[in-house]
Amino acid sequence: MNPKILIVGPIGDAGGRELETGFIAETLLEMDCELQIVSTIDYTINSQVFDFIEGHYMSSLNSEVLKKSTWFRMLATLAHLRSNKERPLSAFASNSYAKKLGFKSYALKTLKNLVFEADLVFFCAQLTSAYLNDIAEYASELNKPIVLRTTGNILDCDTKQKDWLEKITLFIHHSQTNANRLSFLKNYNYEIIDQCTFKEDDLLNLTPTKEFRSLLYIGRLSKEKGIEELVSVIKTHKDIGLKLNIVGDGPLGEPLQESCQDIKAIEFFGYQKQDKVIKHIQSCDAIIIPSFEEAGPLVGLEAMAAARLIISTKVGAMPHRLHNTLNQFWFEVGNPKSLLDVITRIKSLTSSEIEEIANQNREQYIADYKKSTIRNLYKNTIFNLILNNSE
Repeated sequence: MNPKILIVGPIGDAGGRELETGFIAETLLEMDCELQIVSTIDYTINSQVFDFIEGHYMSSLNSEVLKKSTWFRMLATLAHLRSNKERPLSAFASNSYAKKLGFKSYALKTLKNLVFEADLVFFCAQLTSAYLNDIAEYASELNKPIVLRTTGNILDCDTKQKDWLEKITLFIHHSQTNANRLSFLKNYNYEIIDQCTFKEDDLLNLTPTKEFRSLLYIGRLSKEKGIEELVSVIKTHKDIGLKLNIVGDGPLGEPLQESCQDIKAIEFFGYQKQDKVIKHIQSCDAIIIPSFEEAGPLVGLEAMAAARLIISTKVGAMPHRLHNTLNQFWFEVGNPKSLLDVITRIKSLTSSEIEEIANQNREQYIADYKKSTIRNLYKNTIFNLILNNSE
């Protein structure tokens, strides 16, 4: 009998969590598992999850509630009729009237019913994500394994007053740094399974860089990403002779663009689909990661596969990913001199030295982070959990 796996989490349209959820789901289907994905937030048909699997495997918790409850479906319909917004009915499920009548309790009950029917629960989320603590407690009561694939950086404040963390059967982390932050747990089982790039063949076929004339930032334009500090350095030091291309959107997008209107060395491209992102990577020499905090990030592995230089803060899994390479171009966000020193070091390299470092990054990716390698790690981990639970 094929095991029933339930994947739960705040899975939307675009981002690392969506890509990883899709990849995990695809892996589970390869293992002949019965699969259901339930997102605790709304998503659209454009979700990156559907780059990996067909749409019928996934639904939102709101839509599951509306299937079960005529009363909440009626309230959602009324809210939908009052609204001028072109959104699906499920987007109106948790309206103000529904909340007063106990929508969240009913949603939790619905989710618990799905957990009851599953053989294993796979949560892709941060420690602060909605429903995670309730589902961890409930799965433990049922003696069902629950796996938590942590997404995002684990902060000290995330771990306080969370006794339910002891109920998690297995944590899967991107990096040892994140894993160490939960070392206080008494019954702490975890695996380190990093990410991989999902456009692997395209990136591995790019010609390694030999120059250092352009930087590429890919990511959300928000404070924790260090993008303000990066832009400030490039604006202030126009004589460094580097072009900075910025791919991504977020709350800082508009103000940053306005502040850079007269800066020819900085260009904004907004959110781009994966195929266009690859073209941006192809045209750059180095990818820069100026973040204050990260779990991965995925763009670091994309840079390695593409044989590009990487300039980064020591965040997430980046120190481990690059520890066996000559690509030791670290800087401190908020310390312009440390970034300028790294840029000066790279500019002093010969073309052959740059190419050697770029190729070494790619070789490290092929050795440790290929899609087939990461997929097999997931398969072995999940197989062992299912086997142990059936004994």
